[in-house]
Amino acid sequence: MKLNIWRVAAFFLLIALSVGFGFAFDAIATSIERSNHPRPSEWEAMIGETAEEYGIPEMIVWAIVCEGSNFASNATSSDGRIGLMQLSPTRFAEISETLFGKEEPDTRLLYDPETNLQYGTAWLSHLYEQYGIWDLTYAAYYVGTDTVNAWLSDSAYVDESGILKKIPDPDTETYVNHVKESVEIYRKLYYKP
Repeated sequence: MKLNIWRVAAFFLLIALSVGFGFAFDAIATSIERSNHPRPSEWEAMIGETAEEYGIPEMIVWAIVCEGSNFASNATSSDGRIGLMQLSPTRFAEISETLFGKEEPDTRLLYDPETNLQYGTAWLSHLYEQYGIWDLTYAAYYVGTDTVNAWLSDSAYVDESGILKKIPDPDTETYVNHVKESVEIYRKLYYKP
């Protein structure tokens, strides 16, 4: 009889330890995800207001900024993209003219976090209105609308209903996948229902 009690006690002890380790593992994993996908307080109000103004879910703006500049407003990429949302001077001029009716903007404004967020988020909104699919929106944000439109008009890349089967450019596909993963992590960490 004693042996059975010890077995039962050992069984419950193992369950308790498993549950405890599970909680600890979840806490560590969440901590790592939060450090890789933060919401720096200096950008919270600005991102929230800009996302709301342009009708973009906040978690998408956070993901784009995290993936592009890692929240460094002075970030520059090897291909000339600048600021929080990594806009090129050419794209900045296009957004300025197309969406804001301004010609020849001062490209130094790309380093201004508020301007960069406003233009980048407005562009995301414009692209989503054009494509209606987030994957295509992210792809166009990264590689441009001319390239995405060329893919969509090529039967090698679209299915019978005209939907892009696979992004043919590996860099763009990687970017889109990273943004999608980041969006889901931000949703899970900060926007739980």
